[in-house]
Amino acid sequence: MKFLLGISVFVLGTGSAIAGTIPLEKMTKWSIVIAQDAISSERFAAEEFQTLFQKMTGISLPIVDKQPGKSHNIVIGPGAATTAGKLRFDASTLGEEALRIRISRDTIVIAGGRPRGTLYGVYEFFERYCGARFLTCDQVYFPDAAHRAPLEETDFTYNPPFSFRWSYYKENSDRQDFAARLRVNTVVKEERLGGSTRQTLIGHSYAKWITPEKYGKTHPEYFALVDGERKCNVPAGATEPCVTNPEVIDIIADNVLAEIAANSTMENIAVSQNDNDAYCHCPQCEAINQREGTPMGANLALVNAVAERVEKKHPNVKIGTLAYWYTRKAPKTIAPRKNVQIQLCSIECCELHSIDDPACAKNQEFCADMRAWKAISDNVWVWNYNTNFSYYDLPFPNLQVIGPNIRFFQANNAKGVFMQANGNGNAGEMCDLRNYVMARCLWDPALDSWALTEEFCELHYQEAAPIILEYLKLIRDNAEAKHAHPNCGAAPIELGLTPEIARKAVDSFVKARAAAKNDTVRARVEKASIPAYRALILVNGYPWKVENGTCRRDLPEEYKNLVSTYIALCKKYNMSMVSEQLPSSDYFERLQKMEAMPVSRIENSVWRLTVLPEQNGKLIEMFHKPTGKYLLPAITRDNVLQGALDEVGQKGFASTAFTPFRAETTSDSIHLTRTLDDSSTVERRITLSKAHPDRIEFESRVTHRGATPAAYQFRARPEFDAFTASTDPDLLGVYVKGATWQRINRDWNGNNGPDKAAMLAAKGGGIAYFNRDAKAGVRISYSVDSVKYPQLWWRPQYEQVNLELFSMERELKTGESLGLAYRFQFLSEPPK
Repeated sequence: MKFLLGISVFVLGTGSAIAGTIPLEKMTKWSIVIAQDAISSERFAAEEFQTLFQKMTGISLPIVDKQPGKSHNIVIGPGAATTAGKLRFDASTLGEEALRIRISRDTIVIAGGRPRGTLYGVYEFFERYCGARFLTCDQVYFPDAAHRAPLEETDFTYNPPFSFRWSYYKENSDRQDFAARLRVNTVVKEERLGGSTRQTLIGHSYAKWITPEKYGKTHPEYFALVDGERKCNVPAGATEPCVTNPEVIDIIADNVLAEIAANSTMENIAVSQNDNDAYCHCPQCEAINQREGTPMGANLALVNAVAERVEKKHPNVKIGTLAYWYTRKAPKTIAPRKNVQIQLCSIECCELHSIDDPACAKNQEFCADMRAWKAISDNVWVWNYNTNFSYYDLPFPNLQVIGPNIRFFQANNAKGVFMQANGNGNAGEMCDLRNYVMARCLWDPALDSWALTEEFCELHYQEAAPIILEYLKLIRDNAEAKHAHPNCGAAPIELGLTPEIARKAVDSFVKARAAAKNDTVRARVEKASIPAYRALILVNGYPWKVENGTCRRDLPEEYKNLVSTYIALCKKYNMSMVSEQLPSSDYFERLQKMEAMPVSRIENSVWRLTVLPEQNGKLIEMFHKPTGKYLLPAITRDNVLQGALDEVGQKGFASTAFTPFRAETTSDSIHLTRTLDDSSTVERRITLSKAHPDRIEFESRVTHRGATPAAYQFRARPEFDAFTASTDPDLLGVYVKGATWQRINRDWNGNNGPDKAAMLAAKGGGIAYFNRDAKAGVRISYSVDSVKYPQLWWRPQYEQVNLELFSMERELKTGESLGLAYRFQFLSEPPK
């Protein structure tokens, strides 16, 4: 087995003594010395030295508070260090986490700043000079005696470059003793473990102080002006304040000052945007933002105003704000005050390539933004994304770039780094490996993340390591070959996953499990295999078939138990969340339901339609018989719930992909009904027109039965097959009907583009798409009295174009109804 990252010091010999060295196995007469006035974390540091040394050598060293003699002392802590003879030093000038290690033939001194420097010094000593590796909360690796080198004389000082380090994995918060060993300084509460930095993570905060519930009716001007409306009738986190309103600034500043006054140890506090993009476009906000070239302009002006007031009373407290999403770009002329902390977020970045990769345009934009912030602020912190929030347990090919990214943050003067991962769940994709790699790189950015990956695999998976490393390379190399640029919410297709790769992944873990020589390693391999099975569930290439009133996957015999195997592994290793929002137990229930889903199907000479009533009434097949094209193609895809039409409650009632409807089917219609908790009813009817066989008619209605009035709104979401991944609007055109049909998808990105205003303003009752090469598309016709506006979501990576309809919003009294009606027609040419 090869060893990496300094572990090669083990193989310098058999451990025989040479001049100026200390053979570890000869230290039987040594003592651990701690000062009588040592703080709790320094006493624990001595205990940890005793514990780790005994596990490594079998030698139990005593802990004393006075040196028994002038030699053979291991001096722990700043108090004891001042009496350590020739090696003594004053540690009082060291920072909270800075450390110094001095080794001579007869004395070892480990001391650091308070409260964590000495404890971290002990862990650094065992890693750096003894080859120990804190791999997981229940696995510490030590080299055996044959591969241990004697200690050599040295004088080593280290001050970590980041004062805030958070590898966001649940194992750290659940096992704070392990977090301390990895020097994750953000989750530890116990003083004996060194506690945590008093710096807190900056997050969304405006919704704490400016809420529609409190101010919506009396002060709508406090809220963002968006599309001509003050957003004051939505949940608190779904709107933003008007950041130039003087009264808003006063309210926020007063609340911030009150919070600081109530917490005398506070070092920073968030004054930051909510998690949405509905920022204010009023004339005052827009004037600043246009001048500054970024919506951060008006936002930072508010933050500076609050910071100025705070500085007068609390000069040592920083005001933190997110540079996130639409505020990521630095303003042209407004600079943060000295007491303002910028929490720069990389959510848009590609996860496959390093952030400073010049060939990745997505990441180069972030680099430019970070350098711009560096030029105007010396207080920049980073919020970096390191997992797939949509699929916690899918293979994720970013291990190689963790180290380069952290080094980029260091080179650009970041003061702290939050490496967000699946910290709200257990047993996510390679979580033990990733936590180890992230934590070590945060502590020492000079380390190479792929070399750390190899080290962890060799020590943790042992004889199965070569196979698992080949699997990790397969996932990475395949994503590169597919020219993938996945972000932190990537779907399987965006990760480059294919049926072939998923099958190879499962096969790799079958071989790795067989290679394991004991139950401990076998269990580690099984836990690591969960993402391979999830990948094969989502991307296997086997068709869905409708038979005897059910829809099911037509799997070959070798994969008949695929779902049950995956669920059993997840339960065995306590995987609690499959995504940021979805508990594993809910997902298991969905998977089991999808093994045999009831269907309703109707057809005529033109169309065949298939609906899943128990999956929110999704229309998963819209097959055009004359051309053989699937306009809604979900039934042909790995994910039978994507590429479908469903309707959701935008307001008034909730819907999920697994909301059940009752279905009644006739020869030409499907009638879906659902009763809400307050006895209100939702009805949907899908009809094949007898008078016009090429038309599909949709009619939906919600009838309110609750005791008090409630507001309602429908949203129809058809995910049509675009028949291309091209972004060329001349090939795939999207049109809205005003006085005439107008193409609107020029330079379109997601749900936005230069002609969005024209789309929202169109009153001709139609939206359509057409692919010129495929000679196919769909026209949606609707009444302008029932539709508030249409919306385009264009997703070329999925070969998908969504033409959504938002109904009018209405407050209904008991017995009143809101309806939405529209129809589809096949297009063999652009709409006229």
